[in-house]
Order: sequence, then C-alpha cells, then structure tokens
Amino acid sequence: MRLALLGLAALLSACVSVNANVTTTPDPALAAITNATPRTCPEGRTQIGAHSEGFGAQQGVTARTIAITPAASDPSRIVRLRLLTVAPGGVIAWHTHETTQGMALIVSGEATEIRNSCRDRIAYRAGDVALEDAETAHSWRNESDEPAIILVAHYAPAS
Repeated sequence: MRLALLGLAALLSACVSVNANVTTTPDPALAAITNATPRTCPEGRTQIGAHSEGFGAQQGVTARTIAITPAASDPSRIVRLRLLTVAPGGVIAWHTHETTQGMALIVSGEATEIRNSCRDRIAYRAGDVALEDAETAHSWRNESDEPAIILVAHYAPAS
C-alpha cells in the first residue's frame, strides 16, 4: 500500500503546473516584417528629375547575398535576396534601377533616401518598403546612431 501511495504521489507531482509569470519581449524585426508597408514620395511632391545626385560616395555598407535563383521566364535573369547593413553615417551611392528592379525592406534602424522622382528626402524606418522600378535612381544615408538593416529582393541580370 505504501508503495502504491508513493507511486501516486510521484505521478501527481509530474502534473503540477508552474505559473512563472514569464513575459516575452516582442521581436522588433518580426514586427517590421509583419507590418511592412510601402513608403512613397508624399502626395503632390513627385517631380521627374527632382534630383540627379545623392549623398556622395559609397561608405559604411556591407552586403551579403542570402540566396539567388534563376528566373524561370528568362535564363539571363535572376531573383536575388541580399542583406545590407548601413553603419551610422554610411552611404549607398547614387545608382539606377534600369536593369535591376526590386524592393527594399527596412528591418531595423533608419535610412534617408534621395530619389530622382521626389522633391523631398524620404525617411524610412523599420517596416517601411522602398519600391525600385526601372525609373528609379536614388541614394541612401543612415543619419541615425544605430545600424540600418535592409533586406533587398531584386530581379536582376544574371551576370
């Protein structure tokens, strides 16, 4: 009998639930992706040829290609996913998207864009998406004290 009671006590102790009042901190990168929204030039501020130069020479930028896959519809093109880190004060030099179109999602941090089709500088924060069509020419700068992490997807020439 005593053995049966000890066995029952051991079994019941395994069923005890513990309320540890665990709080989890939301993941800001996941929130940026979940709430991603395109940011565009403010209404009434677009102008073809508004700018033709950016923030200067490229500096403080690291890029890592995450994946590349051939485009099924055109073997001379690829779809590429890259991760860019723009250090505080870093610059992505002026460039065009005539042959490479895509979009850029700010995962964390902030970046400011000068775009050929907008009179104003555009400030991007986590969750903002920049659209890069064939007419886009632009430059970026991180004007904050934290790195800007940007996930970029491009439809680009294979070579």
